[in-house]
Amino acid sequence: MPTVRFADGSVRDYPAATRLAEVVATAPAPQPAPRKQSRPIAALLDGRAVGLDMPLPAADTVTVEPLFAGDVRALPVMRHSAAHIMARAVMRLFAGVELAFGPTTGDGFYYDMRATRPITDDDLPAIEEEMRRIIAADEAFERVEVPRAQAVEIVRGLNQPLKAEHIETGLAAHSTLSFYRQGEFVDLCRGPHVASPGCIGAFKLTNIAGAYWKGDANNAQLQRLYGTAWFTQEELDAHLAALEEARRRDHRVLGKQLDLFTTSPLVGSGLVLWMPKGAILRGTLESFVREELITPTASSSRSP
Repeated sequence: MPTVRFADGSVRDYPAATRLAEVVATAPAPQPAPRKQSRPIAALLDGRAVGLDMPLPAADTVTVEPLFAGDVRALPVMRHSAAHIMARAVMRLFAGVELAFGPTTGDGFYYDMRATRPITDDDLPAIEEEMRRIIAADEAFERVEVPRAQAVEIVRGLNQPLKAEHIETGLAAHSTLSFYRQGEFVDLCRGPHVASPGCIGAFKLTNIAGAYWKGDANNAQLQRLYGTAWFTQEELDAHLAALEEARRRDHRVLGKQLDLFTTSPLVGSGLVLWMPKGAILRGTLESFVREELITPTASSSRSP
């Protein structure tokens, strides 16, 4: 019988394979109180953020801490759920969508996919509106684990050839695989997810880029839809403002605006062509490095 140690140092025994949702329901009240709601949306299991559907491992003693909306440690779990919501919205709006992978990033999430017609930036507002409807419905994420052979049958029945290929190749060593179901949407996924999407306070789809299946240029070309999600609108606004400021300070933009350098596809887009003002600035910086940094170091190495 696993023993659970909580953040306040208290311990309690639970039957093996008890789900974390049941464990955190009996956890001591957090201090200070959670900012947004009293129900946990995820948990830390031995320091790792996981979903509440995870069963306790067979270890003798584990540490468990509930995570609430507003806790930055729960952001990766919430954002992964946002990626699923985005994929579900896209499949409602577009025909013949084939899904690849939908992980989180440092400040958001993406999902690689392919539709019968390319998705464009003009489609993003409609996808966001459909996501809002899905979030408002607040349907639970349900985890289902099945044998590997059955998993192949499921994804083929869902017309998801990329998922089928991944099971047959990348997941060939796994005897069982997990799916997450939310309403009509079923997706091969190891998780973790929040219990339901109502904790997603604010999100934004940011851009679309090209991608290749499993990152190999010899494989199918896909589209990568990027987004970001936060617990509050204020946090989202601050993040978007920081992105805009970073774009405004981008040296690739500033250099051209200040007439320091240019680029040309005739010589290669990665090759900088210095303009007269840029050449002067570059020469000044090189002289400074040579006289103030390199020369003194060389002189000191020759001194007794």
